[in-house]
Amino acid sequence: MSILQELNHLRIPLEDIKQATNNFSRENLIGRGGFGSVYKGELIRSYASASSLENQGRSVAVKRLDKSSDQGQKEFLREIEILSHYRHRNVVSLVGFCKEDEEIILVYQYASRGSLDKYLATTHITWVQRLRICIGAARGLNYLHSNVGEGRRVIHGDVKSSNIVLDANWEAKVCDFGLAKIANTNQSFVFSPVSGTGGYLDPSYQVTGMLTKESDVYSLGVTLFEVLCGRAAVMATLQDERRDLTYLVKTRYEEGRLEEIVEPNLLQQMKMDSFRNFFRIAYQCLSKDRKKRPTMGAIIKQLEISLKYQVGCRHAPIEGRYCGSYIGGRPFSFRLESHQKLRRILIDHDDWIHSIQFTAEEHGKLYSSEQCGGDGGHNSGQTSEINFGAYEEIIGISGTVGDTPSTWFDLGSTIITSLSIKTTENTYGPFGRHTDESSFSEDWDAGSFAGFYGRYGWWLNGLGCYLNVITQNGIQTRAPFLKIGMQALLQASMVVMAGG
Repeated sequence: MSILQELNHLRIPLEDIKQATNNFSRENLIGRGGFGSVYKGELIRSYASASSLENQGRSVAVKRLDKSSDQGQKEFLREIEILSHYRHRNVVSLVGFCKEDEEIILVYQYASRGSLDKYLATTHITWVQRLRICIGAARGLNYLHSNVGEGRRVIHGDVKSSNIVLDANWEAKVCDFGLAKIANTNQSFVFSPVSGTGGYLDPSYQVTGMLTKESDVYSLGVTLFEVLCGRAAVMATLQDERRDLTYLVKTRYEEGRLEEIVEPNLLQQMKMDSFRNFFRIAYQCLSKDRKKRPTMGAIIKQLEISLKYQVGCRHAPIEGRYCGSYIGGRPFSFRLESHQKLRRILIDHDDWIHSIQFTAEEHGKLYSSEQCGGDGGHNSGQTSEINFGAYEEIIGISGTVGDTPSTWFDLGSTIITSLSIKTTENTYGPFGRHTDESSFSEDWDAGSFAGFYGRYGWWLNGLGCYLNVITQNGIQTRAPFLKIGMQALLQASMVVMAGG
């Protein structure tokens, strides 16, 4: 039995479609594609497959394929196979089809606001709306990649802003499955002749012919930057570096000038944490190595965090877990405000950490903290400098804690003997001498870091991090701490009790 015979219940008579579209009148034409034209229609009666329309009106989008297109017929069958089996609120719904009198027609749920590409450059769509649209599109793709069941996954193969449509409530729906592939979940790729849309194509796929779910991730990354920059992936009228958006993004990122290509109206709306988090996940999608690209689930999580940063939430810095002595030396605090960016750390070290110093950028100017440690000229003469990229953020620290030797005039002090700093792009260190003594390790979500605090004297006696906690209506939520091993906590407690 053929696919069309199996899905006979989805057939819609040609006469009904002609009546719905005023016989495919020019007034009803809403778009053209490579394989035909799309019309808006009003169905005069319900169909078994269209029960979902009962509460949404009878408006439909009718794709009429060109009769001369063999490729269009293949896409027609593929779309029916996929959309008749898999349904999700962020995937456009198939109402039915028609194959009659040489006409090949697909009938979809109508998305009244049209495709996303029409809104890229408009100033009427807020940053919050754009974030929600991106989250919806990612949820639809995540469903196709991971949740269709039956040991299957769907690779879309042509993700782009014009293949994301918006309903009356600005809900995003992924559409146009003509190039999609159905694969088993244990298949990491399918071989396919290179097809898709220039400017969105995964470079790995172009070279190898292996289409993967990471190919969709790359294409979504391009789309996310379209949303951020308010322009298309390729601008054919330009003949310079601005023509290709991905090239422009990577160039401006390396130059630390990304703000120059962000849509100006959005730049005024966005909170810095929301912008940084969105940029970081979108940029990871464009990695040449597909194994380094995030999953759709990870993309959804980070986009939702960007939305939380933007809407009605405040960030309350709290003190993260502290490592080292609570009484040795004297305290210091280096807290970053939302408009400040950590740009440099200087660490003086040999067998332990002698001192640490921080430099932040505020409105283009650099400000340095005091040198925390090295009292009385106790410097090693070996200084390591960490310079952070414009969008690089600290997401963890680790190291060891030990004691200086006791003498007749000094009972010894608890100090930081080694330190490593982990960022969204690199791991720096270890600085000092990593030992088998009490170790510590802290990780947190990107966007959480808000500064350092601790104690110092001749050496760096203790170190902790301020972490942003999202609060709503003044209610503070739990901080994203990673617990230190129980043995390390026990040893640290014993040091404090002993007066280290």
